[in-house]
Amino acid sequence: MQSYVKYFLTGFSATALLLGADIAMAQDAPQPEENEVRGTVIGGVAWLPEYEGADENQVIPLVAGDIYWGERYLALDGTSLRLNVLNSTTFEIGPVANLTFGRDDEIESASVRALGQIDDAYEVGAFAAIKARSVLADGDEVKLRLEAMSDVSDVHDGWLANAVLSYRLPVGDRLTVIADTSVRFADDEYADTYFTVSAPGATASGLSEFQAQGGIKDIGVSLTAAYALGERWSLVGYAGYRRLLGDFADSPVVEVAGNADQFSAGIGVGMRF
Repeated sequence: MQSYVKYFLTGFSATALLLGADIAMAQDAPQPEENEVRGTVIGGVAWLPEYEGADENQVIPLVAGDIYWGERYLALDGTSLRLNVLNSTTFEIGPVANLTFGRDDEIESASVRALGQIDDAYEVGAFAAIKARSVLADGDEVKLRLEAMSDVSDVHDGWLANAVLSYRLPVGDRLTVIADTSVRFADDEYADTYFTVSAPGATASGLSEFQAQGGIKDIGVSLTAAYALGERWSLVGYAGYRRLLGDFADSPVVEVAGNADQFSAGIGVGMRF
């Protein structure tokens, strides 16, 4: 078992699990006044893979939140922190910072543990999004977000890129559902750091030697539902699935010692302010 602090932080990595701008909107808040400050705090539990490509899942605590002023916002979305600087109902743009957790010497898989520890990595970059409301039904929203980040911590020295398409639909007065589909890219340096098995690593772990190359890292889908318990409180649930692809799935770290099918779920209580 990893330390409680690491578990607590890992809770932020549940791939937008009960987090971010979508969840704030999912609580069916009244239309804000221009430049009104508002926000959301969420607490709960999450069930997610121990590390990327792991065969074992873990239950961890979850804390999240965001704050809005007008259409601008600062939101924690997974392990990413985004600042939207545009006061626009159509476009979003701004900086993004991300934390990618490494692997420590307390993970369950003995063979992956024998490959050695990997430090946590910090990435920074930018994102942009376009959104439209009342597209297929009154009150719905479609959003496409693109972002790119590069490592600034000298851990993997690579870059990541994500594309996420989301659809939010209010169902009645209390229930809101959000469906997401995503594709994520990673370069050779990222793939090499987390998915390559070197000759010394093969000897130590018993896994086959493997040189991982970058490309499309995974595709994913998720469904989030938020049910309003009152004016401020909501019950939020999430289920998600990601499939690792290419060398990320073929690496012995995943194919032999892990699982390319990555499931996650969670439940929490949200409070608007």
